[in-house]
Amino acid sequence: MPTGWARATIGGVVELNPRSFTSEPANDDLVSFVPMAAVEAESDRLDSSISRHWKDVSKGYTRFQEADILFAKITPCMENGKVAVARGLIGGRGAGSTEFHVLRPTQAVCSQLLMYFVLQLEVRRAARMKMKGAAGQLRVPPEFLRDYAFDVPPRPEQDRIVQKIEEQFTRLDAAVAALKRVRISLKRYRAAVLKAACEGRLVPTEAELARNDGRSYETGEELLSRVLKERRTKWEADQLAKMVSCGKAPQTDDWRNKYKEPDPPETDSLASLPTGWKWASIDQIAECLDGRRVPVNKNERARRSGSVPYYGANARVGWIDDFLFDEPLVLVVEDETFVGRTLPFSYLITGKSWVNNHAHVLRPTGAVTSEFLNYSLAFYPFTPLTTGSTGRRKLTQKALLQAQYPLPPIAEQVRIATEIERVLSVADEIDSDLQKNMERAKRLRQSILKRAFEGKLVPQDPRDEPAAALLERIRTEQLAESAQRCTHKPKQKQAKTVAMEVS
Repeated sequence: MPTGWARATIGGVVELNPRSFTSEPANDDLVSFVPMAAVEAESDRLDSSISRHWKDVSKGYTRFQEADILFAKITPCMENGKVAVARGLIGGRGAGSTEFHVLRPTQAVCSQLLMYFVLQLEVRRAARMKMKGAAGQLRVPPEFLRDYAFDVPPRPEQDRIVQKIEEQFTRLDAAVAALKRVRISLKRYRAAVLKAACEGRLVPTEAELARNDGRSYETGEELLSRVLKERRTKWEADQLAKMVSCGKAPQTDDWRNKYKEPDPPETDSLASLPTGWKWASIDQIAECLDGRRVPVNKNERARRSGSVPYYGANARVGWIDDFLFDEPLVLVVEDETFVGRTLPFSYLITGKSWVNNHAHVLRPTGAVTSEFLNYSLAFYPFTPLTTGSTGRRKLTQKALLQAQYPLPPIAEQVRIATEIERVLSVADEIDSDLQKNMERAKRLRQSILKRAFEGKLVPQDPRDEPAAALLERIRTEQLAESAQRCTHKPKQKQAKTVAMEVS
């Protein structure tokens, strides 16, 4: 150990899970209420602003006071580093989740130092090995904290260590905050790229290129008209083949009137589009295959485990042993959290796949490429078209198919999709580097803590009182206080206690 340090245990320098306060509150006193969600992972930040009357939380909750350390004992909160010093408590007292262990430091140790000690990944890994309980509800037993070795620095050195940790953590926090700001800017950049793509501002339009080259091109309107005619021709051929195969050759052409043309969009209030583009409905440019979806619950999927991806509202959600589709398709969220959603609304899938009933299935027609359809729907303003509660809304099939869709010429779609892929791939590389740097910051934070508790973060001062002397003095004072309490006990109670011991 470093000079002046003393070997102890956490239980030797704290009161573990105390049942009392230094000053007991009255029933109507307000105290801070701290649920597990009020403690932020790996940051020592705690929201103590929620208040409750003591009579409402005096039973059934964990009690603690100012400067106590809260240590989450249940998975996954413990592994995530939910540890904090209770600060700014209303009236200096609080109550909260029963899934906290409370460590009340004695004079031997600084609260902040001990908080940093148990925040170490090494300590949490050791705690994970000692957890007890049913799977998914494992808890750290109090014996782990009581018996875990803790090398105590001299008291003045503890303050120097905490100061140095906080100095370095402050710099790290500033760096991480800057990285997060860049990541937010990248998200906005991605959204801006897709918005520009769907407004004809990402690449030169086909109309501009054709005008410069002195050539003609198929406009979006001509493209849509051609594809709608081809869809009807194919439908008629399929219907006729079915009737002939059943020996029911049609005698008239009345059966052709059963074809339902896809509904065009309402265009009265729509903005103008770039030259060569055409407003369409999603029903006009894609086929909906929702009728072929089959939901499979988790237990059944576990029994039918395989290599085929199983898709839902948020892309792949599992695996299965068979497939429903084997082609490029675009999935669109049907029911999920639409308000405030940051994930895309659409996903492009290829190859063998299985889709449940939480995602609409669109097959692009010849009017649109699968890549462009996916990019154009990824952040489409679907939310106003949904129904239901704010928490979980639904985009009906009818609302999806009637949605207005800006259709560029095919050649322009290909160029737009290619440019989107190029630009977003650069953004993804930057984002990957940012994520790596954030992970490095986490590792550096743990490295700082490791050095701190090895005695390598700040120099030792030979003038400091050795920790062993401090511990011995505190122990002597505690024994004296205990003896004094026993001396002042009423004789009747002492006699009763002795009698109980004898019996």
